[in-house]
Amino acid sequence: MIGELWRRLRYILGGLIGELSDESAYARHLAACGRTHSAEEWRRFSDARHGAKYTRPKCC
Repeated sequence: MIGELWRRLRYILGGLIGELSDESAYARHLAACGRTHSAEEWRRFSDARHGAKYTRPKCC
């Protein structure tokens, strides 16, 4: 019972960390575009993601 609880907790925390660190978004990007992981593709993904984030106008 405790082992199962720890396993679930690790699964949830791993998913949370993946979302916060953009790993999950990058994996979805690769799947949607049909590309494989590479340094160039990560750079392209990061530049586009950060560019969109910092060029959006802020309210107030």
